[in-house]
Amino acid sequence: MALSWYQCKHCGTSIKKDSSPSSLGCSKKSSHSWTKLAEVGDTNYSCKKCGTTIQAKSSPSSLSCPDASSHSWTKL
Repeated sequence: MALSWYQCKHCGTSIKKDSSPSSLGCSKKSSHSWTKLAEVGDTNYSCKKCGTTIQAKSSPSSLSCPDASSHSWTKL
């Protein structure tokens, strides 16, 4: 399975994992709510709204930005 970026829409934590992370341990809510952003790659993307920066193969998902209704990704 491919390594992907996941981000919790509640606390903003971003991690690389090959499957959906555990929902336990969110600092803002009773559990994490993970969104799969993109497959890990070599191109840098940064969200203008929440400041998250990841390295992905293609433009990440705009769903579930922790600071707005959707991410606004810029290729760096």
